[in-house]
Amino acid sequence: MMKLVSLLGLASAATAAASSSAANPISSTMLKEASHRILEDGEGDEEGGEEDEGGDDNNNNANLAGYSLQYSTCLRTKIASDDDAVEGNSYYVNGAYRAQYNLYATFRLCTDEGNGKCTCDASVEYATEMDNFLESSLTYLGGAGGGDETDYLECTYGGAENGVDYYLGPQCSDSGGLIIGTFYDEDCTVKAGYSAPSFSYNTFSSIESTCQDCSNGGCNDLYGDAHQCVNGKDIAGDDDEGVCSAAKRATAEVDYSRVKKRNYGAVLFAKVFIGMLVIGLIGGAMFLAYTYYLRHKGDRTEHLVESVPVGAALT
Repeated sequence: MMKLVSLLGLASAATAAASSSAANPISSTMLKEASHRILEDGEGDEEGGEEDEGGDDNNNNANLAGYSLQYSTCLRTKIASDDDAVEGNSYYVNGAYRAQYNLYATFRLCTDEGNGKCTCDASVEYATEMDNFLESSLTYLGGAGGGDETDYLECTYGGAENGVDYYLGPQCSDSGGLIIGTFYDEDCTVKAGYSAPSFSYNTFSSIESTCQDCSNGGCNDLYGDAHQCVNGKDIAGDDDEGVCSAAKRATAEVDYSRVKKRNYGAVLFAKVFIGMLVIGLIGGAMFLAYTYYLRHKGDRTEHLVESVPVGAALT
């Protein structure tokens, strides 16, 4: 894992310049600049091979005082297999070969503006194994209460259906949130199609929304062990599983403005065409009505002349 120097030392100038504002001590722009300086200096430490006496990465000893972290999204990355059987899937269960996946949570470095509101640097995604993130987050929140989704933080046997065992454990929702899902294996790596029990997900919602203060050192292990992803690439180059590319796809914001622009011409053409068609139909109807009027006007005149007696006309 990449080695970093003290985060507080690298960002001290930015912190001092902004300390006059109590509500927002470090602006999002300054936070982004500090994050990138940390990443650049960390690359230099990696090349130099400098380690602490205990052999731990400098990343784990970074001073994150004054910073917070907040959950970003949930990722699944496929586990590679050398003996893939069918279409890259080597786990056979319930009549088919299926893929195995690892689960990751990503988070961002932030400043806490008060009232639990974070200003985060979205240019760097930190991806760590899901079980580590959940354990750290629950410790920060004061532990799990039990009787809810936290009973299934570790892969747990859930029962059997049609002779097939299934297990319960943390899973990603379609929107990147945290839920409990069903799996075919005891490690919860092969997703199953069974329905999981219903939960209120109050604890998971708190984990997703809480701005976790890093001043007490509780963020250091997560920060130190995480893939540090910039534009879909791990800056340490250690990402054989493709975690950072998955993080980029999961956090990409879809820009629908171009789609709207492409459709605008077609919509405009349709409107003009329909308008011209309506005008043509109205004009055609009026022309037919006028033609009918002219043709039958002469007939009525002749009929009136023939029906008046000659003597009556003279009187």
